[in-house]
Amino acid sequence: MAPGDEVRIKGLRSTGRIEALDGKTATVIIGDMRTKLPLGRIEGVGESEVVAETDAPKTKMDEIKAGLQSYNISHVTQGTIDDHRKNFRQDLDVRGMRGDEALQAVQYFVDDAILMGMPRVRILHGKGNGILRQLIRQYLSSEPSVSHFRDEHVQFGGAGITVVDLG
Repeated sequence: MAPGDEVRIKGLRSTGRIEALDGKTATVIIGDMRTKLPLGRIEGVGESEVVAETDAPKTKMDEIKAGLQSYNISHVTQGTIDDHRKNFRQDLDVRGMRGDEALQAVQYFVDDAILMGMPRVRILHGKGNGILRQLIRQYLSSEPSVSHFRDEHVQFGGAGITVVDLG
C-alpha cells in the first residue's frame, strides 16, 4: 500500500484514499473525514471498483455528485453524517444505566468516535460497585480499534471515568 491507493476499512463498503503512511498506521480520507487506522484494518480496493481518473468531475457540483456516487452516499445520508459530526461530544455518561443499555451505548459511541476521527474519548460510568466499569472495560479490551484505556486522573474523576485511546 502507498499514498494515493484506494482502500476500504475491512468489513465496510465505503472506500477512501491513503493520504500518508507512518509505520504501521495509515492516514485515510473517506469522504470529508480523515482518520488514522492500523494497516491491518484496511484493505486495497480492486481496479474495477476504483473510479477512473478520466471521469474526473468538471464542476463543484459534479465533484459532489461523483463523491456521493463513489461512496454510495445519498444527500440525506451525507446531511445526517454532517449533523452528527457537529453534535458529537467526546464524553459519554452511562451512570444509572443497566449493563446491557450501557454496553450498547458504549459500542455506538466508540464506533461514532472512530468515524469522527477522535483520538481519545472518555466514558463516565461512576464508581459504585464497579459493574459498569468492568463490563465496559471487558468490551474495550475486545475492540480492535481501541489501542489503550485507563482510569482518568484522580483530580478529574479517577476510577469513575475510563479514558479510551483509539487508533
